[in-house]
Amino acid sequence: MSRIFIALTPQSGLNKLISELKKKQKKYAFKNIKINWSQEKQHHITINFIGSMEPEQKQEMFEALNQQLIFTHLPIEISHFSYFPNENGQVLIANIALSPRLKELYGIVEEIVARIGFGMRLKSFKPHITLARFKEKTRPFTEIIGFDEPIESVIRSLDVYKSVFESGQTSYTLIKSFRFA
Repeated sequence: MSRIFIALTPQSGLNKLISELKKKQKKYAFKNIKINWSQEKQHHITINFIGSMEPEQKQEMFEALNQQLIFTHLPIEISHFSYFPNENGQVLIANIALSPRLKELYGIVEEIVARIGFGMRLKSFKPHITLARFKEKTRPFTEIIGFDEPIESVIRSLDVYKSVFESGQTSYTLIKSFRFA
């Protein structure tokens, strides 16, 4: 059994822009605090973290996702950087605006996942891209960079990943992608 999650993966242009913004943010990092920065290839917006699934459950989910995804594309907007899940959190994120279409996609995925026996574990959907993690409770940055205006992009598929934790590192492997029509 593998740990599965469903996510939106930024296209290469947005991924590069996020990496450039992370470089700017790194300039505000205190020298004595260890920060684990997310790799560019692992940027994603989690829609639903399911956990362990049997192969037949994955297949049922794949079939349902294939039938019910009705989007041609999904506009997203990065509004700002902040700490997660709140100001005392130990994760730096890029906040994604919860648009009506993103909320609709979240609802579709939640319904499919619930039908095969996996209820959503999050209390509320707070879309974001994880940028960095740190263990210390003190703020690792002198400040968080701001944007002159929100960053807009388009997502063209919904992706299913397998998550593996080995030797203190988490890695993600894409196992199936559902292109929006």
